[in-house]
Amino acid sequence: MNSENNQQAMRQQAAKFVARLYSGELSAQEENQIYTWCEHSAAHQQEFDNMLSIWDSSSQLYQTPKATSKPIRAYWFSGLAASVVGAVILVWFLAIPKQNTGPLYQASTHRPNHYQTTIGEISTVNLPDGSMVTLNTNSAITIDFTGTQRRVWLDKGEVYFDVAKDPNRVFSIDTGHKTIRVIGTKFNVRKSNETLKVSVSEGLVAVQSSAQPSSDQIEFDNAETLLPAGSIGAFTGTSEVVAKVTFQETLTEQQWRQGVFRFDNEPLAKVITEFNRYRLKKITLQNERLGKLKISGVFKLKDGDSILSAIEAALPVNVERYPKYIELTAKN
Repeated sequence: MNSENNQQAMRQQAAKFVARLYSGELSAQEENQIYTWCEHSAAHQQEFDNMLSIWDSSSQLYQTPKATSKPIRAYWFSGLAASVVGAVILVWFLAIPKQNTGPLYQASTHRPNHYQTTIGEISTVNLPDGSMVTLNTNSAITIDFTGTQRRVWLDKGEVYFDVAKDPNRVFSIDTGHKTIRVIGTKFNVRKSNETLKVSVSEGLVAVQSSAQPSSDQIEFDNAETLLPAGSIGAFTGTSEVVAKVTFQETLTEQQWRQGVFRFDNEPLAKVITEFNRYRLKKITLQNERLGKLKISGVFKLKDGDSILSAIEAALPVNVERYPKYIELTAKN
């Protein structure tokens, strides 16, 4: 009975979080609470993913009318009525036997050594040592676990690492110019062109030149760069910038794993660039002036076209659709 009660309480909490997430009024503190709750256990993450799946189904049935005014903050899924409808659907879901909806992102089946995702795909892989990695859109890694080394090559894209602690076996990620070495920690790595960005949410990460010889031990005192929890490092072949940030900021770097993006007064060009990573049909801007317009909101990765409705409602732009691309143009 206690087990059933705990499961029911977990579902109710997940339902509340999802309803709040799509209310359009989610604060940074509440967002932090959601991420922390999901990180607490795999069961929490599972229930949260299940509730997201239920919301996805309901959102196809209930659409809010398009806003006639131009709100300052454009949350595309917003509107109190929409959140109430969603909450009712989630409460109804709690009252019936649990269906086998599955997680939002299924773990990949085992494939020898090499793992990759296509554009728009997010995939989680369980490694032989108990570590877990989540590959973002259009990403690829190669693994080789032999002897006292746990080696990963980040071929392209972005990956979140949850590394099982093993002091006897170093875990390393070769990104080309840099090698990241840890014993056990949680961090996000994004590789784009000649730039590498590392965001650490737990533990300690050592970053060194890939030209340096690898060893079976991590000598943190001799590492070129040390990134403790709550820090973000940006690296090129010749320079680096390391910043101490809040816990919330490190979570923001990893929010793609939850299937959402949060933007607070960000330039439109940056928002479009981020979303284009997940789209085959790219969004373009008519000119640089449009790219400087600012927008805020929380948007779902799985429904990228909805951001177009938000942009059109909040900003002085038109959405022009063509067979191979979408262009945002200035309103006359």
